[in-house]
Amino acid sequence: MTRTSLIALAVAGLLAGGLYLMNGRPLLAEQPYAEREAEIAKRDAADLNPSEMLARLQMAARQQPDAPEPQYFIGVLLRSQGRSDEALRAFQSALRRDDTHVPSLIALADIIMIRDGGIVTEPAAQLYDRAWRLDPSQHRAGLLSALPAYEAGDIEAAEAHWQEVREDMEPGDPLFTMLEVFKSQIDEAREAPAEPGE
Repeated sequence: MTRTSLIALAVAGLLAGGLYLMNGRPLLAEQPYAEREAEIAKRDAADLNPSEMLARLQMAARQQPDAPEPQYFIGVLLRSQGRSDEALRAFQSALRRDDTHVPSLIALADIIMIRDGGIVTEPAAQLYDRAWRLDPSQHRAGLLSALPAYEAGDIEAAEAHWQEVREDMEPGDPLFTMLEVFKSQIDEAREAPAEPGE
């Protein structure tokens, strides 16, 4: 690029910047978005697309900075879009606002379990256990919380825990089948011959 071209480019940049400062109102850059938010807020939630719903939830989060619910629903929406890392942070954000928010405890445990390859690791188990103890109707969380103990070979402790959870469950609940599937996977992994070098 020649010296003349560089000078012309610099002058054009300065002119564009000057025109923007005079006519562009840079300090009101958020105004069009604020107007868009106001329009989204007036519409029925059922008519919003995912991006608009996210904007609405973010608005609710700003309006209710101490409430866990907007952060939780942001996490649910992000998870549905496959944005797991962002969803995980949203559930953590909800729990920073209220560490007893059961839906966020379960959602965070679920996303950790998925991240860990479908295995209920100790961090997920602790979240499931806390959710179940806060709300004993959360049977799935109660059942999943004892899987690490079962996997570690502490069958007696796991069975005692499951018995406690079962007391509040209907006979034939499909969750029993889910639990048996998890247990059989653990048993198969335990009985499988070790790979050479392990």
